[in-house]
Amino acid sequence: MKYLTKYLSLALIVILSSCGSVSDSSSDSRAKDGNTNSGWLIPSGEVVDGGPGKDGIPSIDNPRFSDAQNTGYVADSRLVTGIRIGDTIKAYPHQVMDHHEIVNDQAGSTAYCLTLCPLTGTAIAWDRMIDGEIAEYGVSGRLFRNNLIPYDRKTDSRYSQMQVRGVNGSRAGSELNTLQVVQTTWATWKAMYPESEVLTTNTGFSRNYSGFLYGRGYYSGNSGTLFPVQHSDNRLPTKERLHGVIAERPADEDARVKVYEIDEFGEGVSIIEDQFNGEDIIIVGSSDKNFAASFKPLMADGTPRILEAVQDALPVVMEDQDGNRYDIFGYAVQGPRAGERLQRTFSYTGFWFAWIDFFPGLELYQTQNS
Repeated sequence: MKYLTKYLSLALIVILSSCGSVSDSSSDSRAKDGNTNSGWLIPSGEVVDGGPGKDGIPSIDNPRFSDAQNTGYVADSRLVTGIRIGDTIKAYPHQVMDHHEIVNDQAGSTAYCLTLCPLTGTAIAWDRMIDGEIAEYGVSGRLFRNNLIPYDRKTDSRYSQMQVRGVNGSRAGSELNTLQVVQTTWATWKAMYPESEVLTTNTGFSRNYSGFLYGRGYYSGNSGTLFPVQHSDNRLPTKERLHGVIAERPADEDARVKVYEIDEFGEGVSIIEDQFNGEDIIIVGSSDKNFAASFKPLMADGTPRILEAVQDALPVVMEDQDGNRYDIFGYAVQGPRAGERLQRTFSYTGFWFAWIDFFPGLELYQTQNS
């Protein structure tokens, strides 16, 4: 009752956000919730009904884009999630993604699903191929530890977004093949990729894409969560944003995870050289530009790199010993290895409370000043 009273207004926002659609699929055959009775790989008692129901939060299945220079609806301080697949570079503003949580998209021959869970602050993308066919993903209407549970419309299986694997249905136990994404502010993204494509508000649904779906206060400090948490830790504010590196699959509660506070990178661009799970990794980030990404200091062919931060040269953020310069996705954009890419980690960014709730044994990186 205490949680119901405290968060009633937030729940109403979620429910109302599923109303008023121009074209909504929640009444069709996809609304049948068929794979939820048994066989969960996560504690079934913690799988909760989020409110709107299956497809009540509608995915975007035919995304429309404009170029960054002609995108006027995003304020500089608002967050976006960006992806780069070869020469295709796209941004997905969170103020749209909050209302839909899933975009089924494609870049060349790569079909992918970009997901954003606004409650845990996690944006993760993965390949949409299932058994040689391109699948669509939708919002199941269920949550695990405040986190999105997508389902695929091919097998009707359920997935844990933060565990990045199937957790119910015929695909239970399957590991999703992730693609690197970066969260940052619109101001930083525009400076990095002024020619990129940007998701428009032409989604086929009628929503207020200018506001904050869960209220501005939800995303800051020690504000509360919509649903109870199982594991809490007061070392950091609840909604502190951290970049986390996951050392192994499956990414279940026993996985080895290390997290890095974005606010601790300081002004400008800096690099943390670290070792985790027996491997060297680098984390490049900036607190004022609000981003972090991580890589192994190796090219795809295994050639080691010595990397230093580069200032005031976005999208370039790093340079190696041979003069190759790299963007935030690890692509060499200048130098003798232009077009090649650093090896990336299995990682993403999210709120502190979500990291500690999913991975209570995680390691928190401590700077010398901490």
